Amino acid sequence: MRASDMLSALAVVFFGAITGWLIADASGALIIAALSALLALGGIRARIRPGVVSTVLVGTMAGALIGSSVVEAICMPSTCQSLEIAGGVIAAVISFFGVGLVAALVTRSFDEYNEQQTTDD
Repeated sequence: MRASDMLSALAVVFFGAITGWLIADASGALIIAALSALLALGGIRARIRPGVVSTVLVGTMAGALIGSSVVEAICMPSTCQSLEIAGGVIAAVISFFGVGLVAALVTRSFDEYNEQQTTDD
């Protein structure tokens, strides 16, 4: 495990804890930080680039914040905590696949470009 992998995983866990705190206080911080750690370690074990893993997970957490904020804006104050969490989870899953797909395509595109540049030289 490289130092960049560990730094990336720690950054993702930290951002996950902040996201969880914003959505569901301390319990949400623990749960989302733990999920972030598992996903980051899975990415490291699968030998996925740390930048790609970080980008996808931070995009997922941003989607969760957006989803829960939309529900919070619609509901009366302090009445829809479970719906906010559900909205956050649904938006997070959609964001995970959307950001993951874009990250995979961009990474593949850059790899093909770099391969083409080395064969032309």
